[in-house]
Amino acid sequence: MIPAADMADLSGAGYELTEITITQDSVITAQFIVKSGSPWFEGHFPDNPIVPGIAQMNMIFDLMQRTMGPGLKLDGFKRVRFKQLIRPDTPISVLVKPGKKSPNRFEYQLTADQKIVCTGFIDICLDQSAGSLGQGTPM
Repeated sequence: MIPAADMADLSGAGYELTEITITQDSVITAQFIVKSGSPWFEGHFPDNPIVPGIAQMNMIFDLMQRTMGPGLKLDGFKRVRFKQLIRPDTPISVLVKPGKKSPNRFEYQLTADQKIVCTGFIDICLDQSAGSLGQGTPM
């Protein structure tokens, strides 16, 4: 497990990452929270704030970079399904696991209030300097 104290400040990302765990099967779990004062809520929507889909996708990619290293490049998101709204200050659990058909594809799931709120796949590319899973740069 990567210590939470090393991850809490995501340099203005608009959310906090409180825990990351990586299993021997390369399954990544993490906990995020988007505080009510986050810039993600500016304009989305002032009287009825919800976590934007792009913020959710950004969390997944940030998590992948933290676990695989800074040489990770985003190749795309596939089959993204936003199933429920996420409100400010709601803890979000993230599960990312290797895809079955490609070493560069990972399946992810976000859960909040014990409900699946988003699912999909993230495709990534590694350059020569990127590490393998679990060898991201320490914060």
